[in-house]
Amino acid sequence: MNSIPVLTLLGVTALLPCVPALTCQKSSAQAVRNVAELPLRWWGAGEKTCEVSEGCQDLIMLLYNGPKVNLVIIKGCTEVEDQEPKVIWLRTGPGLSVVSYTRVCRHGDLCNDVNSTKILEELPTPTGASVPGSLRCPLCLSNDSCENAPEQVCPVGSTHCYDGVLRLRGDGIRTNLKVQGCMAQPDCNLLNGTQAIGTLYMSENCDLIGPQALDCNSGSLETVRNVSDLHLSWTTGWQTCEAGEGCYETVMLIQNGHEFHMVLTKGCTRDMNKKARLTRHRTGPGISIVSYVHVCRDRDFCNDLSTTDPLWTPPPDTELGTLRCRHCLSTGSCVSASELVCPAGSTHCYSGVLSLRGGGVISDLKVQGCISQSQPGCNLLNGTQTIGPVDVSERCSPPSETTELSCYRGVMFELGNGFAEEPVKWTAPGSQVCAPDEICQETLLLIDVGQKSAFLGSKGCSSPGAQDNIGVSIFSRLPGMLVASYTKFCSSHLCNGADSSSVLLSILPRPDVPPPGDVQCPMCVELFGSCKSTDSVTCPRGATHCYKGDIALQGGGLTTRVSIQGCMAPPIKPLLGDSKTIGIFSAEESSNYRHEDDVTSAPSLAWTLRLSAWMLGLSALLSSLYAGICPLC
Repeated sequence: MNSIPVLTLLGVTALLPCVPALTCQKSSAQAVRNVAELPLRWWGAGEKTCEVSEGCQDLIMLLYNGPKVNLVIIKGCTEVEDQEPKVIWLRTGPGLSVVSYTRVCRHGDLCNDVNSTKILEELPTPTGASVPGSLRCPLCLSNDSCENAPEQVCPVGSTHCYDGVLRLRGDGIRTNLKVQGCMAQPDCNLLNGTQAIGTLYMSENCDLIGPQALDCNSGSLETVRNVSDLHLSWTTGWQTCEAGEGCYETVMLIQNGHEFHMVLTKGCTRDMNKKARLTRHRTGPGISIVSYVHVCRDRDFCNDLSTTDPLWTPPPDTELGTLRCRHCLSTGSCVSASELVCPAGSTHCYSGVLSLRGGGVISDLKVQGCISQSQPGCNLLNGTQTIGPVDVSERCSPPSETTELSCYRGVMFELGNGFAEEPVKWTAPGSQVCAPDEICQETLLLIDVGQKSAFLGSKGCSSPGAQDNIGVSIFSRLPGMLVASYTKFCSSHLCNGADSSSVLLSILPRPDVPPPGDVQCPMCVELFGSCKSTDSVTCPRGATHCYKGDIALQGGGLTTRVSIQGCMAPPIKPLLGDSKTIGIFSAEESSNYRHEDDVTSAPSLAWTLRLSAWMLGLSALLSSLYAGICPLC
C-alpha cells in the first residue's frame, strides 16, 4: 500500500540550525493541450513559507503524443538538496515521448520562478515525429475517456500500440491520464521504470480488464473552532487501497454555543458502498450534532468532500430561556468553563465525556452545555454507537472538576543522529482527561546505532489499573548499539510533563567510545520501512557480529515497525532480551544475526534526514505516514 503524506496541520518540523525560512512560489496544474500551443505560460502562483530545512522546487513534465501534449507543473517546498536545472528524457520516441525539468534552489525567496515551457524549447524534437511507418494505433491523451479514439499512422520505428492509464500523484496533482499511442517496445513501461520526479509520483496500469485498485483521499483531523470558522475547506493526502477496498469519508460536527468540534477521517475500507448520508443526531436547542458518511468505489478519489458547506446550516437565532448551564467543548479540561444562559426550550444541563475511537481518531471530548429532552439521560447521540469507522461512547459520571485527572497527550517520532549525546525537545501539543482507573504516562525509547539515531515517544493516559512508577531500562549498550527507555506512570494533574530527552540521557552511563575494530556492519534505523542499505561501516572494538532485525511497537497512540541494523558485542541474543513491554508500548522483536565472516566492507553513508513530527490524538500508522489535513479558513 502506497501513500503520500501531507502533514501540514499536524506539523513536520526539522530540528536544524536557526536560519530564515524561505518563501517559495506554490502552485500545481495538469492539462492536455495542443503541441501547436507550445510554449505554454502560467501566472498567478501563490506563496508558501517553508520549514527551515526546505528549499523551493520547480517541476515540469511534458508527455508528447502526436498533436497532443500533457503538461504537469508543480511549485512548492521540498526537503531535497539544492539541484541545478536538470532535464531528463524518460522516453524519446518514436511515438510517445516524455521529458521532465526539475530544479531545487535556496538562494532567495521565490527562487522557483520558472513560468513557461520555453525553458524546454531548445530541446531536440522527439525522435521520429514526422516520418510515417506502417503501424496504425489508436491515439488518445485524455483525463476522461479514450473510448472510440481515432487511429493514426505511427512514426517509423514504432512496433507496438500502447494502451494504459498513467497515474500522476503529487502536490495538488491527482490525475488518471488515459494514454493510447505508438511505442517501440511491447511492455507497460512508458516511463522506463521511473516512479517519481521530485514530488510527483507516477505509476502505470495497462491491464484495464477486471477490478482495479483504487486511490483514495486519506487522512484524519480533529479540531475545535469558533462557529464563525465553520465554512472550512481541507486538502488531504492519498492512499492506494488493497484489491476490493473502497474509499470512505466520515465527518462529525458538534455545535455547542459559539464553538464547534469537527472530526474528519478518510481512507480505504472493506465496508460495502454507502450513498452519501447526512444524519442529524441532535438538532437543539442547545447542543446540535450532525454526521456525514460515504463509502464508494466508482472512481479514484470518489471520497472527495472538501468543505463543511453542504453539511451545516447555522441554526436560526432563538430567544434565551431561563436555564443556565456551564458551556465547554474541549479535548482537555473544563475546569474554567463559564456558565451561560441557554436557548429557550432547553430543559437540562449536559455534562459528559464523548469517546471517539477509530479511523485514526483517538479522542475524549469533554462536553458541557444545554439540551432539550424529557429525561436528563446520558444520550447525547440518541443511541448512535458508530459513525463510519468511528466508535462512539458516552460517560456522564466523570470525576468532579477538582479531582479529574488530565494528562499531556501526543506521539513523537524522530530520526537523526547524535541523540545519545544531545537532548531532543519532547513536549506535547495537547492534553486529555483520563477515564476512571487511568493515570498519566510518558514513554521514551532511544535507539542509537552509531551514525543513526531514533526517538519514539508517547504521552497520554495509561491503560486501566496502572500504578505510579518511574524507571530507565538499558537493553543494549556499547560496544555496538545503544537501546534504552525512560518510562513514567503518575497520578497527579499533568504530571507527564518532561520537556526533553534529558530525563533519559542524564541517567545513562557515559562510557568512553572504543577505538575502531575489525568488524564492519551496515548501520540503519528506519521507522516506517525496511533497511535496504548494504553499505557498511567499521564497528567499535569489541563488537563481533552484525544485528539485523525489526521491533514492532504498539500502544500509546503509536503503531509502527522499527527496522534496525548495527553492531553487537557477545553474547548473541535478541536486542530487547526477554522484554515484551516498554512503558506503554508492547514490543515484539524478530531478528537474525550475521557473524564476522559474513560481512563485507563498503563506504559509509551520509545521514542527512532528520524528521520530527507530533501527531495529536492519532494512531501513528506510519507505514503510510497518515496523511494530515489542513483546514483553510
